[in-house]
This record gives sequence, C-alpha cells and structure tokens, in this order.
Amino acid sequence: MTTNNEVRSNWAPRFFTLWTGQALSLIGSRAAQFALIWWMVETTGSVAVLATASLFAYLPDVFLGPFIGALVDRWNRRVVMIVADTTVALASAWLAYLFWVDSVTVWHVYAINIISSLGRNFQAYAMIASTSLMVPERHLSRVQGANETLNGILNIGGPPLGALLLAILPYHAIMELDVATAAFAIVPLFFIAVPQPAKKTTDTVSGSSLIVEVRRGISYMWSWQGLRYLVMIGASTNFFFNASIAIIPLLVTEHFKGDAIALGWLNSGFGIGVIAGGVALTIWGGFHKRILTILTGQVMAGLGFLLVGVAPEEAFWLAWGGMLLSGVASGSVNGSFKALIQARVPPDLQGRVFSTHNSAVQATTVLGLVTITPVTAFLGIRSWFLAGGIFATLLSFVAFFMSSIVKIESRSAPHNRT
Repeated sequence: MTTNNEVRSNWAPRFFTLWTGQALSLIGSRAAQFALIWWMVETTGSVAVLATASLFAYLPDVFLGPFIGALVDRWNRRVVMIVADTTVALASAWLAYLFWVDSVTVWHVYAINIISSLGRNFQAYAMIASTSLMVPERHLSRVQGANETLNGILNIGGPPLGALLLAILPYHAIMELDVATAAFAIVPLFFIAVPQPAKKTTDTVSGSSLIVEVRRGISYMWSWQGLRYLVMIGASTNFFFNASIAIIPLLVTEHFKGDAIALGWLNSGFGIGVIAGGVALTIWGGFHKRILTILTGQVMAGLGFLLVGVAPEEAFWLAWGGMLLSGVASGSVNGSFKALIQARVPPDLQGRVFSTHNSAVQATTVLGLVTITPVTAFLGIRSWFLAGGIFATLLSFVAFFMSSIVKIESRSAPHNRT
C-alpha cells in the first residue's frame, strides 16, 4: 500500500501526469460546450433557451454541492474521479449519437448540462481535495497558480477552438472528440495512486448519515471565524463580479458604441489577466502569508471593476485595463484561497469545505443574475460596475483590519463539531 509520504516523495511526475490528463480532457469539453451553445443559437435563437441551459448547469452547484463534497470525503477519491469522468464521457457519447441520427432536442442539451455538471463537480472536488495529500505544502500555491493559468487559457482559447472545429467537423464528431479526450483523464487514474485521508474528523466509519456529514462540514466552516468571514467576503463580491458577465455585451454596445470585436477584446482582457495572475502565482508562489495575497488581490479586483465603471465612452482602453487588472487579481485570489484551504483544513473535510464555499458563491451569482436586470434598467449599466467596485474595494480594505482574517493561518482551526 502506497503511503502519503511515498506519494509526496515523488509527487511531481505522479501529480502532473494526472493534471495534464485532466487539462487535455477539459480542452475537449470546452470545445464541445461552445459547439452546444452555437447549436442552440442556430436552432432556437432564444435568449431564454440559453439562460435556461446555463441555469441547469448552475443548479447542481448551488443545491447539491455540499452533498457531493460529503460523498467525496466519504468515498475513495480515485474511484470517484474515474466514475465521474466516465459518466461525463458516456453522456457526450450519447449526445454524439443523437447528433449523428439527427434527433437532438433542446431538452437533450438540458439533460446533458445537468449530468455534466454533476460529473464535473464530483471530479473537481475529488481532485482538489486530494491535491494536499499529493503535493508538498510549500508547492500548493504554485500548483493552484498553474490551475488558474489553465483556466485562463481555456477561457480565451476554448471559444476559438470550438469555432474552428465547427468549421471543419459536424456536431457529432466534436462530441466524439470530447469522448476521446476524456481518455487522457481516465486512463492515468488506473495506474497512479491517489491517497485517501485518514478518517479522524468524521464519523463515516461508524455509519453517520450523509446529512450529518454535510452539517459537520458546514459547522466546521462556520465555527472558524476567519474562514467564515473570508467566504462571506468572496460570496458577496461575486454577487457583483460573476453576474456582470450578463451585461458586458450591453456595456460594449450601448456605452462604448462597440461591436463584436470590441466585446472580444474586453473579454480577452480578463482572460489574459487570469493567465498572468496564474503564471505569477506559479513562479512567485505569493506572499509568505497567503491571506495577504488574497486580500491584496481582492483590492485589485475591486479597483479593476471600478475602472470599468468609470471609463468614459472614449476611453475603452481604460475599461480593458480594468478587466485585465480584475483578471490578474482573480488568478491570484482563487489560487491562494484554494492553497490556504488545502494547507489548513483536514484532508477528510476538504471536499465539504470546497463544495460549501462553491455553493455559496454560486448562490450569490444566481441572486446577482436575478437582481442585475432591474438595477441596471433603473440606474444604468455602469452603476453595477461602480457599486461593485466600490463595495469590493472597501470591504477588502476593512478585512485587513480584522484580526480573525489576517491571522487565519497562525491560528488553529476549530475542532469539528456537529
């Protein structure tokens, strides 16, 4: 039996073999997602259909995330990843068949979005919760920086790749390509050990119910004051940040009088920033105290958002710079936060902590999407960026003076309690 120390002693080849396989699989998935979006646009031309498809992808995150995290903490994580990746691949294979026989409907896409969201959630939480058992603590920030870099590259390169494939391949072939790239993620899992956490802080061995385990994960996060406040700050600022995606096209066309190319430039600014922030974190590793990297990045994100809001019509470059700054901040904040959790939270609770945090963020995103239309209709599109930028910047400055947050890494985590 392979021990955690043995895995860590030769960690880089093992971990990055898995990581590279997952990255290649994600490339295929992003191209397939773009193809599905374009198919819905061509077939229906309906904003409601696109919004509903996105909603079906979000709902598992919001309502099932903590339960998925609890199951990841309970089950063998390597098996979870194998089953999750295989399930998503089979769903794509089913859709490829439906495209081949010309029988696809919008409801099929909705169903695929739910299945894929569930599978990717299981896979993502199992992988991120296993990382702290495979990677030495001093390298966690750099690994998360590499993850953020990958996300930035996928955000920039996924749509053009999907468009290129649509120009040369039919829809069923793109779905088949997604199935083929999934093999890069699945096959290495059969040969590389993924260590399991010691069951110390849960009662799974004594048969505690799933509800009890979910409550224990939420209780752990809530009872740790610094972590609780940090999650609340992240969720509340994402109320503005994530929902803004819905109005950026209108900001470009109505305020800056731009076209599709201008929209592409603005989106690319954020993506380039995420890559830059991820690369910087990978090379530099962040401040010795990860919380300083997180809070500094939060301030930068708020200022970047504010720049987008204050940019006059003739200063599109200022808005682009604001998106770039926000992207750099996003890459450093997200990577450092994940590394902090991996370093400070017991491994057998990480699935629940990560999933509960993500559910909170996605819930405020949904709330923001519901709120953004009436607010911007009454106050104007730029008001959302101005309010979000001011709120995030001030809240982040306040956090620098909150002892429970600033000293989160030097204080012991709370004992887990139900």
